[in-house]
Amino acid sequence: MKNNGTELDGITIMEKDKNIAPTIYINSFYDRYREGVSLKAVVSEIIRIYNQNKNSININADYFENYENVRKTIVYKLVNYQKNKKLLEDVPYKRVLDLAVVFYCLIEQRKGVSATALIHNEHLRIWNVTEDEIYNDALKNTPVLLAGSIVPMSKILSEIAGTAPVDNDEKVCEYTGEDILYVLTNSSRVNGAACILYDNLLKKFANDVHSDLYILPSSVHEVIIVPKKNAFDKSELADMVREVNEQGVSQDEILSDNVYEYNRKNGLITM
Repeated sequence: MKNNGTELDGITIMEKDKNIAPTIYINSFYDRYREGVSLKAVVSEIIRIYNQNKNSININADYFENYENVRKTIVYKLVNYQKNKKLLEDVPYKRVLDLAVVFYCLIEQRKGVSATALIHNEHLRIWNVTEDEIYNDALKNTPVLLAGSIVPMSKILSEIAGTAPVDNDEKVCEYTGEDILYVLTNSSRVNGAACILYDNLLKKFANDVHSDLYILPSSVHEVIIVPKKNAFDKSELADMVREVNEQGVSQDEILSDNVYEYNRKNGLITM
């Protein structure tokens, strides 16, 4: 089961003397097969992905029995509270607005590959730690391991199109004075919506633009930031979020249908 109660079919191939293996979800491959892609081509792609990832990491399971071994790898992400009630029965979490903060170990991260392990209530029992302890560790670790940034939407689109100039000067908050929409995500661009909880990130940007902010939860991986001074109507923004969630976001990547507001005076996010 993945985020939002989404159930997918997967293949896990475990080699001898290995204690971890990649799981390849095959639903999209089946869709491609039904669209006319040959079975041989589909199988070849699955094998290619497996070979690319099979040696990515090997973990000693005993390593996870000691909290001190993993505490600096614990980070958090945001999920929808209502859509994940079944999951939340089995994992530690903190409620935030209509969302839940859940925790995972970021075992390894490199370009194109990340190894993670969701933290369950059973882990807390084994480690003899409290929910507050892992929450506090995650608060410290996440902004360091998964640094957040706010960049113009136009820059993201240029990167996707391959027309963006090389920019080695990474800025945490990149306000242009011209763009209306900005994207907030993390360095891996995975589970980047959690950056809305980073200390001072929204505050700095709001002060730069001299405006309170609307936060549009475009997916679990990023949010769109809109300065309120640009005079958008909140109900229209909410309609846009719902429409995108219905038509343009995978079920397991939906974060929320609600638009949030950031108040730069008190630093609070509200619905």
